[in-house]
Amino acid sequence: MIKIKEYKKYTYWLQEKEFRDLENHWKQEGMRLVEAKNAACDPLSKEVEIGFVPLEAWGKNPFCKRPSSWYKASPFTGKILVITSFDLQEYHVTPETVIRECRFRPPILPNREEKLRLVDRERYQQSKPGEWEDIDAESPELHNQWLRAIGLRGVSFEELFITHRANHANFIEPTYFIVEGNESVPYSIDKTFYICSVCLEFFNIIGANFRKKYVVPCPGAVLYAGMITNRYYEVLQP
Repeated sequence: MIKIKEYKKYTYWLQEKEFRDLENHWKQEGMRLVEAKNAACDPLSKEVEIGFVPLEAWGKNPFCKRPSSWYKASPFTGKILVITSFDLQEYHVTPETVIRECRFRPPILPNREEKLRLVDRERYQQSKPGEWEDIDAESPELHNQWLRAIGLRGVSFEELFITHRANHANFIEPTYFIVEGNESVPYSIDKTFYICSVCLEFFNIIGANFRKKYVVPCPGAVLYAGMITNRYYEVLQP
């Protein structure tokens, strides 16, 4: 019987010197490092053992340029993201998050009015970078390309953007969460094709105040990293 490999990823934010030291060591060991080319989520592919996201990769993809403003406004700006399929404990670095498939199902999801209330919450409004909500600076054709790429019809990008914003807002000041032990665990509030830039939750750019999150991949993570549509992934801070 062929054993199916469990999906598990470790993410690390490293200073450039830390990364270069590791990079040189791995190359001497004959290990292959995969650089993110299409988007920051590329190395989340189960086929990639060691991947990294160089500074210039953030926002290189036109669909990811505006969402990357969250990275630029975060404590991780200027750091290199490393994503591996194994723990780097022997190198004395601690993962920011550990990502695994799970069987979580949301007990309740918001309707449109409830999403708008999430967007209006004070902490989201204080946290958001200005560029994130400036969709008017993007061309309508880019928005139409996004809608065509994910196969959504009968919905405008402006309407879809309500869910994009509300989903991030729920990981900042959650209304939709479960309680495990004594901890609140927020979760994604819609299906894959209705959300955006969940790399921000996977890599703790958004939601770092919570030890655990349940996150559905966005269309980019499905397209570029082969993650499973509508499947929740556990995102844990060690």
